[in-house]
Amino acid sequence: MKISKVSNYQLNSIKCNTQKKVSFAGVKNLNSLEKTFKNNLKIVFADIDGTLSASDDFVTKKTLAAIEYLHEKNIPIVLTTARCYGDTLPIINQFSHSPNYTIALQGGELVNKNSESIFTNSISKKVAKSLAKWFKSVRANDRNSHLIMYFDDQPYSVSKFQFPWKSNALVERVKSFDELFAQNKRLQKAAIFKLDAASHPEYRQLDVIDSFESAHVPDLALKPSSSSMLEFQNKWVTKDKAIDFLLKVLKIDPKNAMVIGDSANDIEMFDFIRSKNGLALAMGNAKDFVKSHANATVSDVESDGFAEAVSYLF
Repeated sequence: MKISKVSNYQLNSIKCNTQKKVSFAGVKNLNSLEKTFKNNLKIVFADIDGTLSASDDFVTKKTLAAIEYLHEKNIPIVLTTARCYGDTLPIINQFSHSPNYTIALQGGELVNKNSESIFTNSISKKVAKSLAKWFKSVRANDRNSHLIMYFDDQPYSVSKFQFPWKSNALVERVKSFDELFAQNKRLQKAAIFKLDAASHPEYRQLDVIDSFESAHVPDLALKPSSSSMLEFQNKWVTKDKAIDFLLKVLKIDPKNAMVIGDSANDIEMFDFIRSKNGLALAMGNAKDFVKSHANATVSDVESDGFAEAVSYLF
């Protein structure tokens, strides 16, 4: 089914559709799953980083073969990621066929296989300025923490900084974010990256989270995506709401959906799908608290856990 661009009414419905978060005690392995999941799945939602790709945007032959198999079986595959859509292209370009849809920006944008945006979300100038003002206190205490704002798929920062990993777009330095607002650019998301977090055992990400919550920045939610990265989106933007919207449009029952991921920002889609009797799988490289929200775990990304799941279930 082809989805046309979403109206404001439909987008407001997405924003208002809040889901109750439910914690589950996940089982240990794929083989312990109920047999009812086998051959009853009609759509697959897959995270990218730590799920389809371990590092440097490289996707293994086994994972690519699993994705191609789903395509041959007419099982839609939907990428679900915190990345901007442009940053998914190094992954997508390795596929034989484009994914049916991509949920980018943690649920803030839905893109079809023709790279057409169905709906998109942006952070207001007022909210972004409040975030930048609060971040000054973080930066004053930690010069290795950097605020990045993504305008139209391009990351910008006021500090001299580059990602220590492969990125589709290098961070562009600006004197002030205000000059970008003056150009009426669309702010898609913001993030704080802690450079060399692993080599700074004194760094406490929870302290930054507590500080943000105490600042009461309006309409903005903080989503930890790794031990070194905190990402910000509007409060109504989540992966589960975008998944719920897409399932309704495609007329697929959530109980026939599979989601797979590895990070804390995947928990919301795990909880939603499990609450609807669907299948949530955690990668072996996920933290234990993430695994506790899944039906089962598979091998880690280095051992082609995604391909293992597809082979077993389909």
